[in-house]
Amino acid sequence: MADLRVKFAGMELKNPVVAASATPTKDYLRMKHCVDAGCAALVAKTPSWDRLEQVPPCPRFYVYYPEAVRSGKLFSYYTNELLCEKTPEEYAKEVCKIRPYAHDHGCKIITNIMAGNAEEWSRYAELYGPIADAMELNLACPYGVELVGGKKGSAAGLSPEFLEQVVGAVRKVTDVPLIAKLPAEAGDLVQALKTLDEMKVAGVHTTHRYTGLEIDIETGMPILAGGISGYGGPWQAPISRKWVLKAAQNTKLDICGGGGLDNWRDCIAHMMCGAKIVQLCTAPSVRGYKAFTATIEGINTYLDKHGYKSVNDIVGMAVPNVKVLSAIPRKDVFKPLARVDEEKCNGCSECVDVCFYGAITMEGKQAVVDQAICDGCGLCTQMCSPGGIALYDDGKLVPTTWAGARGRIGENARR
Repeated sequence: MADLRVKFAGMELKNPVVAASATPTKDYLRMKHCVDAGCAALVAKTPSWDRLEQVPPCPRFYVYYPEAVRSGKLFSYYTNELLCEKTPEEYAKEVCKIRPYAHDHGCKIITNIMAGNAEEWSRYAELYGPIADAMELNLACPYGVELVGGKKGSAAGLSPEFLEQVVGAVRKVTDVPLIAKLPAEAGDLVQALKTLDEMKVAGVHTTHRYTGLEIDIETGMPILAGGISGYGGPWQAPISRKWVLKAAQNTKLDICGGGGLDNWRDCIAHMMCGAKIVQLCTAPSVRGYKAFTATIEGINTYLDKHGYKSVNDIVGMAVPNVKVLSAIPRKDVFKPLARVDEEKCNGCSECVDVCFYGAITMEGKQAVVDQAICDGCGLCTQMCSPGGIALYDDGKLVPTTWAGARGRIGENARR
């Protein structure tokens, strides 16, 4: 079997799968479930002394297309889940309670803190630093500014000056490894990544979920409690993966990938882009704690199947393969053309509808491509349900998808 052990932020972890700071780690019992599911580390919930941040509204969870969750397809996850419901002191006791059990089972404890000024950062660090194997600095929470104003949560994510203040304040009171969690929707994170690299933090976590708004069009009212909420899901994984890549390209930091990871395939892709570990929240939220176990098993099976001796063998392997936009060949250099497989074509004419160039017509029940008009864009190959159209260059098949690209479909189905 492949070796799943990784080194991240000064910690020796038994595998790369970590429980993210969220409902699945809200108290001792929930954290114990993470340990029992095989997680190599768990990130504690973000505490707060502010009641508005502690007490969540009800109802606060909404799943777009729950039938897609059940069938293993793409879905979205919409929630007004806020910070830890316990006071910082009460929750610290929960962390202390789980710590020996977690360590006995090879699971590290990463505490998570967020504040609006240097004094608050120091207070949290004094309370949680002594009970942590590492500490995650929450510079990503989408609710911070709306709830209490100032530079809190995602508002802090892109300010180099504030990053320096935060790290400096925390460093004065604790020497545990620091991991900076960055926001999903604050803009270009490259400068923030470079700033954190210069400050020698131990690691970076990219990224948090987005915020969104859904309206009941029958009433004109926002769903759930009536406001903007956190919004994520498997659709987010390619976006968060971009920031993993950017971190790998621009820093020497240890990278944690997060944001929309739904199963082991997403995790493998994140690690290939440079992540040493991955954090999961949505998958266990909609599938239960067994999602952690399934992800660990899936990663292990993949590594064994492909002959990798260690999970570290795949970390960053995709980074040199990613081209900058200016280096991607244009169609005046490379232009494959569509061709119909007559045996697979079912005569549905969907390819005719989606072809912007008018290159596809129907001759009876058969789609026909005029290659003199075909632009080689590949959209018809994506929308052909029976897989009856493909791109060719000088008679050679040009892949427009690949094994596993849509592998999630049905993979997570509840059977």
